[in-house]
Amino acid sequence: MMRRLFGILFFLVLFSPVSWAHEGSAHIMGTVTEIAADHVVVQTTDAKTVTIKTTAKTSYRTTKEASSRDALKVGHRVVAEVTKDATGMTASELRFSSVPPKPGAH
Repeated sequence: MMRRLFGILFFLVLFSPVSWAHEGSAHIMGTVTEIAADHVVVQTTDAKTVTIKTTAKTSYRTTKEASSRDALKVGHRVVAEVTKDATGMTASELRFSSVPPKPGAH
């Protein structure tokens, strides 16, 4: 019994930092519905609408290469790397594609 308990505790201690590594950050996936000078609005894959602030430090990428904010368009699929704080979400990176998802894919 003690051996099993020790094994479980060892496993939890070993893998807990993995979950802490992204504390305060998140991935937002969805479709761009609005683009403004300081933010983008995304309808997420679970049909929620979120506003993501952008800054001069936000990087933009297509599926494989660096891109620019000017290339991002309403209707593009996007994955945003964001940090969360008391004022909302701020994007550090926006990866996007104009290719529609395959049917049944999330």
